[in-house]
Amino acid sequence: MSNAMTADIVVIGGGMVGLASAIALRDRGLDVVLCDPGEARARTSYGNAGVVSRGSILSMASPGLWGKLPAYLRNADPGLRLRHRHLPRVLPWAAHFLAASRESAWRRTAAALAPLTAAAYGEHRRLAERAGTTHLLRHPGWLKLYRTEAALAGSALERDILAENGVPFEIVAGAAVRDLEPALIRPFHGAMLLPETGTIADPGGLVEACEGLFSGLGGRTLRGTVTRLAPAAEGWSVETAGARVAARQVVLAAGAASAEIARPLGYRFAFAAERGYHRHYALRPGSPALNRPVYDTGAGSILSPMGEGRVRVLSGVELDARDAPPDLRQIEAAAREAAGTVRLGAPLDNRPWLGSRPSTPDGLPVIGVAPRHRGLILAFGHGHIGLSTGPITGRLVADLATGREPAVPVAPFAPDRLLGWPRP
Repeated sequence: MSNAMTADIVVIGGGMVGLASAIALRDRGLDVVLCDPGEARARTSYGNAGVVSRGSILSMASPGLWGKLPAYLRNADPGLRLRHRHLPRVLPWAAHFLAASRESAWRRTAAALAPLTAAAYGEHRRLAERAGTTHLLRHPGWLKLYRTEAALAGSALERDILAENGVPFEIVAGAAVRDLEPALIRPFHGAMLLPETGTIADPGGLVEACEGLFSGLGGRTLRGTVTRLAPAAEGWSVETAGARVAARQVVLAAGAASAEIARPLGYRFAFAAERGYHRHYALRPGSPALNRPVYDTGAGSILSPMGEGRVRVLSGVELDARDAPPDLRQIEAAAREAAGTVRLGAPLDNRPWLGSRPSTPDGLPVIGVAPRHRGLILAFGHGHIGLSTGPITGRLVADLATGREPAVPVAPFAPDRLLGWPRP
């Protein structure tokens, strides 16, 4: 290798989870090398809705999925688009996902995530104070919008689980929805306000600032895609196309690419890449600002304010290969619906953004020491809440690497749970 390095620990992945882990490990006095290709737009954290909510405890594997399954398979529901040619590749994940779509499993997932999401905003605030990005953080809550009485009634189990886990919410009825969010022009039957929710006005800017913080702490960054991860005499060897790093420990936090990197080590995780799109639009002149993110449940999409007069429209989930060509039909449909929800103006991007979220069947991230390899810490599979829970995950990774009691219980996130699916 033309470039050989040594370190105490290597972190693979430069999204929010990887960066927060690298920063926390530097804080513990470890010599850290961060490996990442350096493509800012390719990181899932870049394309997030910027929602940091205590209420993000409900996985996609919900009991209501069974009633929607025929529409999902026909691509008739805006919340999910399935590339049918890709279905054989995700069948193992899909089978386990369906097994997790029971009320008992939904409640179990929510109880496991509640301590993690409860700590999320406080960790973001502490990190932002160090990275100089507190101006990007707000705490306005966020709204889930329901177009019909039946849709609001259908959220009863969700509300029951939120209350069971101490997550506050308020039901807003009829015209009061517009009073709370004047930017809305579509009539909604009602909404659920989750007040304990923070927002990040520029997720990509936050990640870039954290890169600067890591560098300022003396952390080193190796630009490149990891081509090989293997045990070595003194710990681990991590290789890119032109460099190799020898380290005692490794953190695998490469998002949707993590399963591929772990596969040569013998790990076959039930895992899928949930692709998602976004595009930025201006609000029309004279339109009130959108004060907080809103999730239009009827459209299966989110509208999130991203600075003065700019709205990020985010699509639902697309199941396809990570490297498959973009299919813009879902984001185009989301934009059409968004134009009936707020006074949407011209697009501000030349093309929509596309990224892949790392998804586990039970909706729980993988956070823990690899079951068959000493010195390998796994931290991926956060799905839609990687940006939100990245800072607290970084703290947990540092706890595991230095032998401390984790700040949040990590037993429900144990890696070996996904090696013997489905769970009873």
